Amino acid sequence: MALPKLIAFDLDATLWEPEMYQLSGGAPFRPGRCDRGRPVAVDRRGEEVGLIGDAWRILHELATDGKWADVQIAYVSRTDEPQWAAECLQLLKLDSGLSLHDLAHHHEIYPGSKRTHFRRIHERTGIAYKDMLFWDDMQWNTEDCAALGVVAIYAPRGLTADAWHKGLAEFARRRG
Repeated sequence: MALPKLIAFDLDATLWEPEMYQLSGGAPFRPGRCDRGRPVAVDRRGEEVGLIGDAWRILHELATDGKWADVQIAYVSRTDEPQWAAECLQLLKLDSGLSLHDLAHHHEIYPGSKRTHFRRIHERTGIAYKDMLFWDDMQWNTEDCAALGVVAIYAPRGLTADAWHKGLAEFARRRG
């Protein structure tokens, strides 16, 4: 099966909840554990930011399975609170101790267009848009990025196993 050269994820409502704008406390964040024992980032009012769907398992696979070793990881988020997102990425760690921040090669986390995020990654890396695979919970973001040639998968319930496999299958189909 053909693998992408870059895998990109939206953050809010794709990898984690709640969305940054929904937090009433915000920074500073501290590490915590949810009832399932997974790490969470806890804001100053005690609200927890944690991974949703199958994001934990998928990110763990990307970090540990050798078949993904040559694939770059990116976070692309249009948040108005990029510093909060950065803190959360530092605090959320996989079982190996690797932070989600350190898992990714690219952090395009700022207000603006997802197209801008992908253009900047393309300019820095030379990776063709057709070699990029992206998940987002907002359909208009996926449509906007697909217009560039990115294989963009709409994931309305976040990064679930179904959305993950749909993306991999669609990428393989297009690379035929």
